[in-house]
Amino acid sequence: MGITIKDIALKAGVSKTTVSFAFNNPDRISADTYERIMTIAREIGYSPDPIARILSNKKTKNIGIVLPQTISVFFQNPYLGELLRGIGSVCDQEGFAVSVLSPFKGIVTQTILNAAVDGILIMGISKDSEVHTTFKQRTMPYVTIDAVDSGDFVNVGIKDEELSEKLMDILLDNGHRKICFCLLQSISSTLQKADTSGTREARLHGIFQSAKQHCLSEDEMKDFLYINTPATLSDSYDIALSLLKKKDRPSAVFCMADVQAYGFYRAARELSLSIPEDLSIVSFDDLPLTETLTPGLTCVHQSAYEKGRMATKLLFKMIAGQHCESAVLDAHITHRHSVAKLNK
Repeated sequence: MGITIKDIALKAGVSKTTVSFAFNNPDRISADTYERIMTIAREIGYSPDPIARILSNKKTKNIGIVLPQTISVFFQNPYLGELLRGIGSVCDQEGFAVSVLSPFKGIVTQTILNAAVDGILIMGISKDSEVHTTFKQRTMPYVTIDAVDSGDFVNVGIKDEELSEKLMDILLDNGHRKICFCLLQSISSTLQKADTSGTREARLHGIFQSAKQHCLSEDEMKDFLYINTPATLSDSYDIALSLLKKKDRPSAVFCMADVQAYGFYRAARELSLSIPEDLSIVSFDDLPLTETLTPGLTCVHQSAYEKGRMATKLLFKMIAGQHCESAVLDAHITHRHSVAKLNK
């Protein structure tokens, strides 16, 4: 018969409950008692069975973050790294682990059904996505990040449509009409049926609203170019290099992620194109690395770290059975020097 917590309790002169606290809730016992129990456990070679603990407590002490892309692509986007840092800061305080979950065989709903976690954070899905039904089937607490808030689920985001409109205003006010839009690649490729990113759609609505307010005709919008660009530096650079080599290259680029803008900065430099004289660029995120760009990038400043932190705090409230509501975080446009007035 194997070693049990009863054996440790006898040797330590404490109750089995105290030993259980040592392994599961050490803050409920004194530091001296904790050290005594851990020393005895090491001496007699005892370690708790994590699977048995989960089955007993019905808790994993683990939350999941469902990715909008594969794990290998995820870690190429510095925005998502900042988001994960914010998530981790709260998990550290709560004593929880974080599981990074990519779509199971390309199907997000299967990932949700198979995840052994106490709650899930999920990014960029639409209000009509089938994943909401899947969460209800599991009665799984979840918080969305950068979804379109419908009031039917808890979301953390910014005013994407409003900020996108203001960012587009900057380009149009400076005379730009030949504009390339680097879209956030849709999550549709990872679902059995199409699912449009809430962030992507909100920002597109803002772009179209700005065009409408500027009374642009269909003819004036004929040179708008929309490209699905993966949020990685290498892919953005390759796309930028190909686009900027063309004689009819755009005069401006509207990026939905800083990492896309990084690719255009690199390509422009290699082709001896000047920013902003030859190419104006605007973007979303304002990541710490963005401060190193020359000239400075005009972009929407939002804190990915704070998004991750807030979403995780709300998720823990839900796990605890508390009521919580969606949060809209502060964001604003940081004006720098990456946009020039177009000389016609």
